Amino acid sequence: MTHLHIVGSGAIGSLLAAGAEKHKVTYTRYPRAYSSLHRDEATKRCDKPTLGTFFSTPNESSIPNEATWLDGHSFPLHGAIASPTKIDADHVLMFPLKVYQLESALRQWLPFLHAKPVVVLLQNGMGGHEIARALLGDDYPLLLATTSHGALKKQRDDAQQQLVYTGLGSTTLGSIKHPNLCALADSFNTDSLFKTDHLLKTDHLLETDSLLETGSLGKTGKLSKTERESRQLVRAYALLNKTLPPVALSNNILHALWSKLAVNAVINPLTALNNVPNIAICDESYSEQIHDICQEFVAVARACGEYFDLSEVKDKVIQVAKATGSNFSSMHQDVQYKRETEIDAINGYIVSMAKKKGISVPTNTLLVERVKALLV
Repeated sequence: MTHLHIVGSGAIGSLLAAGAEKHKVTYTRYPRAYSSLHRDEATKRCDKPTLGTFFSTPNESSIPNEATWLDGHSFPLHGAIASPTKIDADHVLMFPLKVYQLESALRQWLPFLHAKPVVVLLQNGMGGHEIARALLGDDYPLLLATTSHGALKKQRDDAQQQLVYTGLGSTTLGSIKHPNLCALADSFNTDSLFKTDHLLKTDHLLETDSLLETGSLGKTGKLSKTERESRQLVRAYALLNKTLPPVALSNNILHALWSKLAVNAVINPLTALNNVPNIAICDESYSEQIHDICQEFVAVARACGEYFDLSEVKDKVIQVAKATGSNFSSMHQDVQYKRETEIDAINGYIVSMAKKKGISVPTNTLLVERVKALLV
């Protein structure tokens, strides 16, 4: 049975854990960071150190131990553990973290990825793929994801954290290396894939008609590297769709990420700077700012090979703001609690790409400066 590993205990990471709990998917939660005090000693003691050697005991009070679903039903969650043993090839390792947290988190896991389990990146901003590719290499089985589900963490009367599922959304998933992921999923029998874990670990022949439905054999009668990786990706998709549906596969995940960037580039900084919920930016007083942000986004995206219609981008922003209503954006919450924001990975990414392409983006540049000034 495929197992879901979730790194970090933020709102979305905890929502994934809640989805796994509700839908009976086996899962393990891990702290985002660990203490490296004993890393050298641990490495000397064993050729293949276990995660239990490295991870510090998480602060239990900061990790939601209960979730409330959309229907109001509450149920307990597994706590984050400090001593996992291994990550198998047929497991899925998710990083629902902020982009600025990703590099250090990934580095911590590098010693334990020899089996090459599928890694899934789920961030608000851009730049995560470049970080992962630099650390994992171009041939690593990697999926990129973006989600519109709403969730928040809140403190109960007993000082424990609770996860609240605030809005049904959807998740888009894709692979840059395998842009035909949709066709791959259609060609595989995912139910059979979940029953044949050993096929990911060996080159055993497929022995039954039902298993033959999961993929074709090469001339040698063995699964090729591409076939094995394709199965891994499809299994990861099936697992995530079971955990927190709906999950849609995209043959152009980069375009989907750019589309999410446009929404985040408007809603996050405007709500953070003005201390308002998402719905507030639908007011006419924000229309000029929204137009300028989106116009700069469209120009930069086009220079990077991604094409968007300005009117459609603005309509999408308003649609999301209305759909998420009284919710507060993640950047608003970060500012309120004096935490580092993702401004560099959102509007800052637009500014960075604009500089590379020689495009002026004064509105986004100012937003980056103003958001950063809030935390000085």
